[in-house]
Amino acid sequence: MTRDELVHRNTLLLMGAQAAMLGATAVWFTLSVVAVTDLTGRERYAGVFLAMFNLCIAGSALLVGRLMDIRGRRVGLLLGYALLAVGGSAGGLAVWAQSTWGLFLAATVFGAGMGATLLGRVAAADMYPSARRGRVVGVVVSAGTLGAVLGAPLVAGIDVLGSELLAWVTIPFFATLGVIFTLRLRPDPLELAYVESEEDTSRPARPLGELLAIRPLRAAIAAIVVAQTAMVAVMGVTPVALDDYGASAAAIAIVISLHIAGMYALGPVIGTLLDRYGRRPGLLAGAAISATGSVAGSFTEQTPLIAVGMFLVGVGWSLCYLGATAVVSDVTTADERGSALGATDLCTSVAAAAGVLASGFVLESSGLALVGIVMAALMVPVVLLVVPLRESGPGRWRLQPATVLDKPS
Repeated sequence: MTRDELVHRNTLLLMGAQAAMLGATAVWFTLSVVAVTDLTGRERYAGVFLAMFNLCIAGSALLVGRLMDIRGRRVGLLLGYALLAVGGSAGGLAVWAQSTWGLFLAATVFGAGMGATLLGRVAAADMYPSARRGRVVGVVVSAGTLGAVLGAPLVAGIDVLGSELLAWVTIPFFATLGVIFTLRLRPDPLELAYVESEEDTSRPARPLGELLAIRPLRAAIAAIVVAQTAMVAVMGVTPVALDDYGASAAAIAIVISLHIAGMYALGPVIGTLLDRYGRRPGLLAGAAISATGSVAGSFTEQTPLIAVGMFLVGVGWSLCYLGATAVVSDVTTADERGSALGATDLCTSVAAAAGVLASGFVLESSGLALVGIVMAALMVPVVLLVVPLRESGPGRWRLQPATVLDKPS
């Protein structure tokens, strides 16, 4: 097979693995948060549970990102899917045994697996030039929509049969599909890494501290950190607020589905726009749309208006997520990319943990409106960091030569 054929084949396999990961994740969130509340009898422990889960994603992303740079992308992804299977199985056993601590322990394992499998976009970014990177990563990420859409209804269908434990079994099922797709990634995407024509291949991989000195990389991390915080905070408390407003379970499910659609369904379109018009406009648009959605959905008790706000928050997150991934990939080489994106996920997951904890207390004390205002205000420093950046063309950053070479489109 030619290189182009191998790259195309690996891209399809990564799309399948991404769908499997989000399928497992959708089932996990559908079952675990409710189980924590049922087992503890306290809603606030759901926030603690999600915060701890995000911290596990953070630690795993950094460690597995480094592993991927050393041993290849396939090893890290296989480890991640194995952890998803173990964590999902342990979660089902914990619920069966009515063990709160067992469920928390299962969350640490599942969170570590999710932190690793989210780095599948590193493998996709490796194989393509900067001129096509945004669209390809967008396509791979959006493939997860299929898994997310299938996961929750699958649980609902099984629940009709009256077997909650059977629903938990779908998590290792999805994870096993991810293992199968990942095992077929041959050669490893790192071995198919695209080298830009002006890239200095003789230069050793730079340490993470040196990479974090690159201004576009820092700005990109800031953008996705804030967008992730807003997304997690708003998504975490909106279902509770809707329930207080008297919305039905079906209406709440539709709102969450629209939010997820905003996050993932438009990935190919957003990626194409990032490749055509640049990463900087994408990050600015993401911040603006996230702020608009946060405010629009928080000053009303009307479910349709809240749904619009949630959809916009999802779209803003997608712009920042794909834009930040493209920026980090643009300014790093293949043997630096795993560590750099792992550090990015570390920052976003820690911020998400803080956001989901804080938003619950803010909602309880001051209401949904203040949550929206705070999340929108956090976008201001992102804009101040991104506006001064100089991008001569999509993926072409004006940087000091001593720091990093400019990448051609």
